[in-house]
Amino acid sequence: MKPGNRPIRNHRFREGNGANSCCACGCGEIRSGRFKPLFYQQPHPLLIGEGIFIYRGGIVVRRIGVGLLGLGTVGTGVFKTLESNRDVIVKRTGLWFEVRGILVRDTGKQRRVAGIQSLLTTRFERLLEQKVEVVLEAIGGVEPARTYVERALVAGCHVVTANKELIAKHGVELERLARQKGVQLLYEASVGGGIPILGSVRHLLKSNRIHRFSAILNGTTNYILTKMESEQVSFAQALADAQGRGYAEADPSADVDGVDAAYKLAILGRLAFETTIPPAEISCRGIRDIALSELALARLLGYRIKLLALGVQYGEKGPISLQVGPTLLPLSHPLARIEGVHNAVRLEGDVVQDVMLVGHGAGEKPTASAMAEDLCNVFLLPGDRQDSLAAATLLPPDAGGSRFLFLETRESIPAEAIPALRETLRRIGLAVIDMAVQPKDGNCVAMILRRWDPSYPSVLLAELGFNVSRVIDRPVFGVGIEETAEAMLETTIS
Repeated sequence: MKPGNRPIRNHRFREGNGANSCCACGCGEIRSGRFKPLFYQQPHPLLIGEGIFIYRGGIVVRRIGVGLLGLGTVGTGVFKTLESNRDVIVKRTGLWFEVRGILVRDTGKQRRVAGIQSLLTTRFERLLEQKVEVVLEAIGGVEPARTYVERALVAGCHVVTANKELIAKHGVELERLARQKGVQLLYEASVGGGIPILGSVRHLLKSNRIHRFSAILNGTTNYILTKMESEQVSFAQALADAQGRGYAEADPSADVDGVDAAYKLAILGRLAFETTIPPAEISCRGIRDIALSELALARLLGYRIKLLALGVQYGEKGPISLQVGPTLLPLSHPLARIEGVHNAVRLEGDVVQDVMLVGHGAGEKPTASAMAEDLCNVFLLPGDRQDSLAAATLLPPDAGGSRFLFLETRESIPAEAIPALRETLRRIGLAVIDMAVQPKDGNCVAMILRRWDPSYPSVLLAELGFNVSRVIDRPVFGVGIEETAEAMLETTIS
């Protein structure tokens, strides 16, 4: 009988074998997990070669073996996505991804996915023995993730990861190893969760020189700041709420201290500016010291405070300015309107002008979406062509520019005192763009200074004569942050 006239049969699984039981019709198929693919609800496919078959509608499909490292929030999300969206993936890509093994620390632990016990293993070698072509790394941290990724690449497997710390610290060497082995290392989910920012830089902006990007890259801190401002609660209260909702870890240090955003900034900066960027050299400041009164006064002055990641390159292959920290954004700026756990990235290029992408930056589904897209793109899009990257010339932080200055005093300052304060500051040579006093108690004053120098706080305290308990300064985006970078450039050149 000719292959095209082969009779169509339905899958019949032997009873009693549980998950991954063999199909009794002799086709060699397996049933995995409680997410029964649509494939098994349809007539038997026409097998036309090893790992290749004709799906319903005449689609020629290639079967790809996948190994999964970790079955926590991200790993579970990826597994669910590959099972529940298999039909969509097959129709659009012609690829059938089959998870053949899952590396975990404890095979006896209760899982949120049923029917996968036979896929679990504690031995990485066993995973590779399942003829996997791609390894999905969802462990997190540097070790043992780095070792597993290296071994997978050496074995000739493509790797997809969401591990921002690993890619920020060791991405350059891992990509070099991937090129040597003729495979790909993709990590879209490591920066913006479900936002396809790295794919946009790699594949959709090839004709552009990206010279600037500004971004909100941490959903936890954005949620905390939104909660503080909208509901008038303290940082501690907003953090506790975020932890209760699963938006913040038990130890939130990486998020609230800006470290998480710095890792993402290093990765995005490396791709956008085509240079190596050690994350430890990025100027980084967190949000622990932000008070409600500071948020309120910033709002009175026409700004919102966001944990902003900013990258600027001056000229092709020129020096780079990178910083993460609480920054004042004008209320009219699109990033100022990003609330809750959302992330956003605004890119500026020489031809496209500016592009902004917004979406969920973390969580099971957004991260799983990004990893699943990378998995598809391994086989659909060209690989990375960056053979070598030059070391970045990073400009030093805090060399001038405009600043928001917040003073918390032990005595009340009436609003009527603002004109006299302005005159005092003008007399000592400080240009004040705007100034505001806390409406209720009046023990806080804030101002926008056109120029900044680290010596200003001591000068101000001496001239104003306030009994000050706290002094905070922050950059102002759109007023002086560009001037700050220009000044840094001039300092570096001279």
